[in-house]
Formats: sequence, structure tokens, C-alpha cells
Amino acid sequence: MMTKEVGILGGTFDPVHQGHIACADFVRRYCQLDEVRLMPCHLPAHRASPGVDGPTRADMVRLAIQGHQALQLEPLELNKDTPSYTVDSLQLLTAREPASRFYFIIGMDSLCYFRQWKNWQGILQHCHLLVCQRPGYQATEGDAPFLLEHYAVDNLSALKQQPAGAILLLPNPLNDISASQIRQQLHSSGTAAALDPAVLNYIQSRQLYR
Repeated sequence: MMTKEVGILGGTFDPVHQGHIACADFVRRYCQLDEVRLMPCHLPAHRASPGVDGPTRADMVRLAIQGHQALQLEPLELNKDTPSYTVDSLQLLTAREPASRFYFIIGMDSLCYFRQWKNWQGILQHCHLLVCQRPGYQATEGDAPFLLEHYAVDNLSALKQQPAGAILLLPNPLNDISASQIRQQLHSSGTAAALDPAVLNYIQSRQLYR
């Protein structure tokens, strides 16, 4: 059976914006993946934007990925009533789909504190890490040097020779779009340039983030 190569891009997607889609698209093409799934995390009520619950964030992701055949919604963490931990989600995914190989997509900012994540070694037992460059963060900071010394590979073919446990730094174009800035723009003016028009229409019609 052919191994299915699946990227996972987790996040709050509050709201999903064009930076998320550009990142997912770049990673899928550069790493020659079959698909990339956007996986909104469970947010406790006190952390969620007022009126923007999990199903609403999922709806916005569905709208944003229309027309991107190889991008999918992964609703796994939204079906929980407890905090989302990446290691638990990857254990569920690998058990559910033993014929798939998973690639978890993070930013350099996350790599710099990755050893603070719950059971970070367990995460690497279930997937590879694909690390996107982020403005203002370097591979010389925080946890990154240790992790790269022990787990880095320097090319795609070396990555794909292993079932899991490797880290690859990606040469993605930088973008500094932030969901918090978009929420501020929506609150003050009711619009934001970095949103897919269908997502913006959905937000405006429901008066979200106002």
C-alpha cells in the first residue's frame, strides 16, 4: 500500500487568514505532500474570541480552503471538551490512519520553545517536524540549536527515508500577518485585507470580532 503523506497545520484559526493558506500551500508543494490539513485546536471558553466557537472557526477554514483541492479541514481537536495537546492528536491520527505518514508544521517561534510542549519526544515518535521561517526568530535561539543538533536533516530525501522523528527547516517566504492584528482591524473598521473574501463575508454577516 502506498504511504499517504499528510501535513498537519494546527492553530486557533481565529480567524483563518491568507498567511495560513499560503503557508499550507507552500509546504505541500515544497515537501511534495498529498495533502495538508488545517487542524483548529480546542479553545477553552475564556480564551476564545466572544461568539467565535469551534464550529465557527471550522466553518471559516472550510471557506478559506475552497478551491484548494489538497487542503483539508481536520476537525479532530474540535470534538474534544478538553485542551488540545499535539501529542494526543498525533497518537489518534497515527492509530486511525496507519498507512499515512504525518508531517507537523510549526513556525520557528514554536521550535524555540518546543521542549516545553507536552511530551515533545512523543510528538517526534509520531511525525516529522516541518519548520517555517518566521520574522524575528532564528534557529540559534531557545530550544532550536539542541533540537536541530539531534534531529535535523538537511534535505527532503533524507526526511522521507525515515518514518518519523526528523526536523526540516523550510525556505518559505516570510509573512507577518497575525490573527490578533486582523481581529483589531475587524473590531475598528469591520474589514481586513488579509482575509479570503468568503471568510470576510462570513465574519461580516455574523458581526464577529466587533
